[in-house]
Amino acid sequence: MKDKRKMNYNNCYLRSLTIFFQHNLRVLCLICGCLILVPGALRGQSDARTWTDSIEIGYKNGLYIKTKDGKYSLRLHFLLQPHYQYLVANGVSNTNTFSLRRGQIRFFGNFFDPKLKFRVMFELPGTQGGTTANLRDMWVDWQWKKYFQIKMGQFLVSFDHENMEPSWALQFVDRTMINNHLGFERDAGVDVHGSFFLDHIEYDLFLVNGDGRNQINLNDKFMTGGRIVANIVGKHNYLLPDLEKSSKPNLALGAAAIYDMGNASINNNKLTRITGDIAFRYLGFSILALANIAYNSTKGEIDYGFLGQTGFFLFPERFEVAGRWAKISKNGALGTDTIDPQETGMSLNYYFNGHHVKLQTDYSHLWNNAAIQDRNDDRVRIQIQLFF
Repeated sequence: MKDKRKMNYNNCYLRSLTIFFQHNLRVLCLICGCLILVPGALRGQSDARTWTDSIEIGYKNGLYIKTKDGKYSLRLHFLLQPHYQYLVANGVSNTNTFSLRRGQIRFFGNFFDPKLKFRVMFELPGTQGGTTANLRDMWVDWQWKKYFQIKMGQFLVSFDHENMEPSWALQFVDRTMINNHLGFERDAGVDVHGSFFLDHIEYDLFLVNGDGRNQINLNDKFMTGGRIVANIVGKHNYLLPDLEKSSKPNLALGAAAIYDMGNASINNNKLTRITGDIAFRYLGFSILALANIAYNSTKGEIDYGFLGQTGFFLFPERFEVAGRWAKISKNGALGTDTIDPQETGMSLNYYFNGHHVKLQTDYSHLWNNAAIQDRNDDRVRIQIQLFF
């Protein structure tokens, strides 16, 4: 009965968010603008000329408006990814369709103090098969010192390298099956993070609901964990394609562990997740290798997966070729599915203007696709990206 009441409350919560973002986009923009402009503009200013002199508006990797003292700022980003997919499916009808993979609006900046950051991001209606707007990020981050910063709200859970890569900087049209089954997305909670030793060591420690984005806690259990990254050489920043043809090597080792005290989606089973990854880029060449493990201590089952991915710019800053392989062993740790999928693929990427305007085409062969034994499919995807 308690779970049913929570689910009803959760549905009301989601409907409220949807209605807000569908019908009040202009209101959101006005609120954000007022948040930035009013406090900075009314600090003892008495005439319009002085007021306008205190504000700067421009474009630098996104539209921005800020006060010249740096205390208030608002930046606006758009990410558009029109998408085509042709899937030759074994035993069922083929898929031949256009879609909108992503259509995102992102607001971020700071208020009252340059150290107090915020971010709001949502997916527009019509993208990823959805018919309503979908809130993805909404957080506030107090960046007190480099070694101690605290974020609260809904944010991307810091786990493996692949799920931390920005959606606008992917080497393929999308992430692998590893991320779908063993990775994480967004969740609501708190994250303490920072870096030491001139950014050679980065860390995250977090406590979240464990039920995914736009959800209240479906039980009284939380998910807690942490990630640490050692930037052995340079600073990798989760950007895999070596678009700038790095003159110096960038090598990073990462590891993370998560303990889920009771996952509501699989009968409150207790889960332990572990991952390790290595990422390298140099002179147009890049490589990523990672392993993910999920252990269900309630059932005594383990799911695990491996990913290898590499790329190289045949023409610097313009044309990149990439390849990857991924495999998962499913033993029922994260559900009842025990069919092991695998994929191999290659990608051709042409960068007209860096990640701001690029064209991606990839091909993948998918073994045991859609959790069906011996269903081996072939998939071709084409995607244009506009990021501004």
